[in-house]
Amino acid sequence: MHKRVLFIIILFIIGCNSDNELKPIFYKSNYITWWDVKYGIEETQNMDIYLRGHEYISKDSHNVRLKGSQPPTIVFAHGSAWYFSDKRKHEHYISPFLQNGYNVININYAKKQGVAKATKDFRQALIYLLQNNDKFNLDLNNIVLAGASAGAHMATFLAVAQNSNEIEKAFSDSLGIIAAINIMGGGDNCNEIYHNLKEHENKWWRNVGQALVSNQSKADSILLAWCPSEYLDGNDPPIFITFGEKDQFLDSSGNTSFPKKLALANITHEVRTYPNSGHGFLTEDYNDMFIRIINFIEKHKQ
Repeated sequence: MHKRVLFIIILFIIGCNSDNELKPIFYKSNYITWWDVKYGIEETQNMDIYLRGHEYISKDSHNVRLKGSQPPTIVFAHGSAWYFSDKRKHEHYISPFLQNGYNVININYAKKQGVAKATKDFRQALIYLLQNNDKFNLDLNNIVLAGASAGAHMATFLAVAQNSNEIEKAFSDSLGIIAAINIMGGGDNCNEIYHNLKEHENKWWRNVGQALVSNQSKADSILLAWCPSEYLDGNDPPIFITFGEKDQFLDSSGNTSFPKKLALANITHEVRTYPNSGHGFLTEDYNDMFIRIINFIEKHKQ
């Protein structure tokens, strides 16, 4: 485990300065970062932990951990179809959370081993944070589960399945999930993507589809067993859903049926769509989306 200090500095030249040296300007908050913290024994079971620093007071006060009351904890999982990629390649999705001063956890998880295994890894990361919070001093009563694409599916699933009576899906009441952020992750008809991909004209995408489950003959039952819409009840936390209307990977699972089921279950939710974006967002849509996400978190934090 490597512990490093992350701080962001913007340099500019102060006019009319007698020694003409560069002066640093510090953001209001900085971060102390733990890279690749292991939450399990497998290679992909690791996460980056961004801990909120002290507010800037003087040039000597940066890189000091914020004491006392902590901001909400964002636990984020990246996308890429449960098949490839790494948490560091998706940091553009955690940057707005850092800019707003939250504590942020950016997780990796199993690839090419199926939706169930990856979601179990996400849950294991949460249990690790609970069992080791003496190291990190996170506010575990204000947790936001967030993700993009595959990561959004898992974040939403764990948020609604946390009160399940199934041991491998539920977790301790000591973890307070206050919201889920679902960025282009769907949530209903979770077997549709498997059937769409297994018939794809491109062999690589067919391989992606096959990797979603460990047993092809039981694909439907496996995917529905890890589908958010199967676990909805009125005690679930608020959910923010957003996607581009040109997203080729979302059909009824993301566009219409899941929000309707949230409404039927009396679950607080907000849906924001972007007509000109696809599976990814135009800059103006990305900026608008995160303004709404931050407002949603602030509205629902404890």
